[in-house]
Amino acid sequence: MAGSAGRGRPKGSTNRRTVALMALADEGESPCTFALRIMRDDTQEVDARLQAARIAAPLLHAKPQPQPRHVTFALPESIEGAGGLLSVHAGVLRAVADGGLSLEEARELSVILETHRRMIETETLENRIAELERKQQ
Repeated sequence: MAGSAGRGRPKGSTNRRTVALMALADEGESPCTFALRIMRDDTQEVDARLQAARIAAPLLHAKPQPQPRHVTFALPESIEGAGGLLSVHAGVLRAVADGGLSLEEARELSVILETHRRMIETETLENRIAELERKQQ
């Protein structure tokens, strides 16, 4: 636009409100105290006060963590082999399909089952190696 050169603040410079907010922040207040002061200041614009409230809210009112649910289920007689683990895992899948377990709960149980499977695998490999070494002597 031909006549607008030199008017207003230079491109990229900080506006007055931001300069004022930065000056307040430089006084050494905590972010929460700073946001609360802005939020309660009737001379500030409504948008600035609302933004300050959004900033202060999580600092003052932490979102409560959900309490973990305790899940109980029957285990087969033996879970020391693949068949027993397969049976347990099928039960977990059935519980998800029936709505008794959430996907997150099933995922956590699957991690436990996978850890158990790896422990069985490790023990089996150790036994096989020991047997081979015994035969070579």
